[in-house]
Amino acid sequence: HCTPVLSKHMAAGAIHDSKERCNAPKCMPETRVAVQDEILSWITDGHKDTEPKTILWVTGPAGTGKAAILGTIAERCKADGTLAATFFFSSFSGSLARRSKTHLVSTLAYQLLEHKGLDRVGQVGACMSQAIRGSPAILQKRLQTQLEELVLLPFRQRAPTGAGPMSQNRMAIIIDGLDECDRRHTKEDEQIEILSALLHAATDPSFPFVIVIASRPELAIREFFSAGLARDATRELFLDNKYNPDADIRLFYESKFSSIRRRFNLSPEWPTVKELLKLVANASGQFIYAATVMRFVEGPPTGTQNVAPAVPGLRTPHQRLVRILELRTRPHTPNVRPLEALDILYDSVVRTCSEPLLSMKWLGAISFLLARINPMPARLVRLWLEQSPGEEVCVLGPLSSLISIPSDPNCDELYSFHHKSFADFFEDESRCADLYVS
Repeated sequence: HCTPVLSKHMAAGAIHDSKERCNAPKCMPETRVAVQDEILSWITDGHKDTEPKTILWVTGPAGTGKAAILGTIAERCKADGTLAATFFFSSFSGSLARRSKTHLVSTLAYQLLEHKGLDRVGQVGACMSQAIRGSPAILQKRLQTQLEELVLLPFRQRAPTGAGPMSQNRMAIIIDGLDECDRRHTKEDEQIEILSALLHAATDPSFPFVIVIASRPELAIREFFSAGLARDATRELFLDNKYNPDADIRLFYESKFSSIRRRFNLSPEWPTVKELLKLVANASGQFIYAATVMRFVEGPPTGTQNVAPAVPGLRTPHQRLVRILELRTRPHTPNVRPLEALDILYDSVVRTCSEPLLSMKWLGAISFLLARINPMPARLVRLWLEQSPGEEVCVLGPLSSLISIPSDPNCDELYSFHHKSFADFFEDESRCADLYVS
């Protein structure tokens, strides 16, 4: 009885291996090994710690690769049988369900219900069905009530005394991108309600899971984890230089350059070691910088229709690499901006457009229209914004390393940004300076 109800109210695209996430970032082999091992070790052996915790908060600045790490962790946990459920928020998803709290509990409950190893005798499913029959409007209630009746109560009735979260075979619920739950005007309220409900579950003795939450260290989230019961239940893992991101970023660059060399029949000496090391240094530990650089150097995907003619001087990967290497960061000062290298990169890419301010106008409009309850498909945005047929290609074509344009001009697909940090850039006047369009 409850499977159809939950499936109708769930956010299918938020599950780690959904079709919507087929191109989501993952860690390349041999990269992010230390941080992955630490997270997996905590999931399986954290109950042996001197002060066992039931929540792991993975945090760090924009662009440090949190989504890629959590996506890879979800795959590895599924492979070794320690994954219970996942939810990947996304502020630029076409679905409102991935941008708000509304479908979180129903999506987690659906996965727990369908999990082969969790409900062998059907007791959990029967209890969920009973809760839905007894209260058909349960999914309209506050999150804590939903979690209590759809998840905690079924496992409380199933679990033998003492088989709580510190039992030997710990399984994880993974929540990524909490900072991307960003309904306008209620963002912080929603985030705190989600965290409060998850904390309520994680501290219940009958809850048989641990919870891994990833987000930027935004003020409301940071304050939640630094006080009271949340502080006592949570271990924080901050992605900083301790995890040697430079070595991993170099491996990433080497793999991508190897692919470009094969595609364009380039010398095995390209790029030079000196150039490679400069790119690593410029990334300052930010994987988003490295990923954006490589998308720019590769150029538009082969066979892409919606691409403007190559900008003179930027036709080949080598020319594009030289452009990146010539970018200059300003001299270091005590108040140097942490995302300065990324800002300069984004600024440079936007200025390859023939009319950068017109491109910024389009980007602002696209971002605004994606955040609506019913996001506007690319074809309608084009009808609304184009002053002349073909303007979209001229305005957005040079930005293929930053934004994805649907290949079929008549389909109902949405524009999508490759990373939230690009929108952070063009919506902030202090970062994009004279390119800013209000």
